[in-house]
Amino acid sequence: MADKVSYTAVDYVAGAFMLIVPMGIGIWYALRDADKATRDEYRSEVVRLFGTFIGLLTTIFYQSIVMLSPALALQATADMPLWMSLALIGCIGTIYTAIGGFKSVIWTDVFQAVMVFVGIIAIVTKACVEVGGIGEVWRLSEEGGRTKMDKFSFDPRVRHTVWSQLIGFCLMMSTNCYAQATIQRISSMKSVGDAKVAFLLNVPFHLFYGCVNALVGLSIYAYYSHHKCDPLEAGLITNKNQLAPYFVLHAMTSIPGMAGLYLGVLCCGSLSSLSSGINAMAANTIQDILPSLLKSASEATITFVTKLLVVLYGSLAIGLAYLAQSMDGPVIQLAVAMFGAFGAPLLGIIVMGAAVPWANKFGALAGVVVSLPLNLWIAFGSVIQAAPLKTLPPITTENCFKPADMLNSSSYNALVTKETLRSVYRNVSGYSDHFGLMNHTEPSTDNSVDTFFMYDISYEWYTPIGFVCCIIVGLFVSFLTNPRPYGAGLYNRGTVSAYTDAKYIFPFLRGFWKMDDEENFDSIEKTGSSLTTGVKNGHLDIENLSPLLTEYQSNPTDKQKI
Repeated sequence: MADKVSYTAVDYVAGAFMLIVPMGIGIWYALRDADKATRDEYRSEVVRLFGTFIGLLTTIFYQSIVMLSPALALQATADMPLWMSLALIGCIGTIYTAIGGFKSVIWTDVFQAVMVFVGIIAIVTKACVEVGGIGEVWRLSEEGGRTKMDKFSFDPRVRHTVWSQLIGFCLMMSTNCYAQATIQRISSMKSVGDAKVAFLLNVPFHLFYGCVNALVGLSIYAYYSHHKCDPLEAGLITNKNQLAPYFVLHAMTSIPGMAGLYLGVLCCGSLSSLSSGINAMAANTIQDILPSLLKSASEATITFVTKLLVVLYGSLAIGLAYLAQSMDGPVIQLAVAMFGAFGAPLLGIIVMGAAVPWANKFGALAGVVVSLPLNLWIAFGSVIQAAPLKTLPPITTENCFKPADMLNSSSYNALVTKETLRSVYRNVSGYSDHFGLMNHTEPSTDNSVDTFFMYDISYEWYTPIGFVCCIIVGLFVSFLTNPRPYGAGLYNRGTVSAYTDAKYIFPFLRGFWKMDDEENFDSIEKTGSSLTTGVKNGHLDIENLSPLLTEYQSNPTDKQKI
């Protein structure tokens, strides 16, 4: 390992390139006309505003947390103060979003996604080459107990199980389906078919991204296991979450520009989330909170207010990110916990409305009012007071302080001392818990420590808890406040609500509720149009009787309508 980590010109070019490109795209789309996405309004003004408010809270907390990783990486490796790192990243994302609007967000997301995949694949490739292949990576990880995925326990205190991943994590990811950023993208598609294709493509890309990220952790573990040097146990780093940046800055120094690329990858992931979030929050505010104030405003005024809101939300995210540094735990875990805690109630009322025709606004409000405080109590309580996690067995440290010729690796090119490497990370102390890129914890907590049992619940169960609680409370209140269903497939949603059309109900549940499916609605509408062609101004028109008779012969079940 080098005695001192230094950036070359290639590193600076690589890092600057990934920061300049989003700015250029923003300016480009500032010179072009942007289309506006529209969406349907909720029938209940209170539910709509309540959902908007919770959505804003979810997004702003999520933005503040995901900004921490690149900011802390810059602080640790570039000797930059944390406030300056946050300000730099936040200002770049805010400026290009405000200048370029929605289209700049889309194209920068594409660019940033490509860069993230390139950086991740580069890390995995380098580690696999050093170790001896992907098979050797898996063998070493399996021997070290890092590939255990056989826990089927339903105990919610177990951190990671098959069920928590299958149920909890999948439900948490489902909250993205109704997020404003997702709605904007789907609404911008040319047709419903294109939107469906985009959603379907989202599934394999998510799976691939998750698998590659998991492979990053396994590859880095196998690399240090192969060289018989655990940097954490040797005291070369102060926290397990420093392993990924440590690996890049020392094991990949032979590749020009890799250090800059890695920091750029961290920035890309954060900027992508930040730009999408603040753009979505600005659109939400304009359409749901300020429509009455901007009713008579000109297009230029609305655009100006939108840009001001982008700057406001971007500044708020920077401030909250600075406060969030005091929260212990990996960034990924904190992001999932907050996203699940806030998003579960909204997911509950949406699924409830799409599954049960007689669910009403009173039930939706009651479900959110009960489930949201419950979820936040558990989430924040677990951050403040929770049982410590059990650790997996560490790697040996026998080769950590041997000369380079004994390590047989081009990456270890100098005699290493604790003092040298500790000096590299002198600025990380106190903040390193947030680099949640590699985990040395077992999928369980230390139950020998006496803590409140609710705070020991795994963060992956936050979404199911809030989701189920919202639906149970919502259906109970809807049942008490709703008249009994009546009619053929039409259900009264309350005294202030209209009927529920079948197109708003899940297709696989329309038959259960004895509702006409969407295709039948279309055919009835077409039939009604055809049946009126034989009559003009209240008089029978002989020349137009043919469509009427044809419709009767092809669809005799509609003879009562005829």
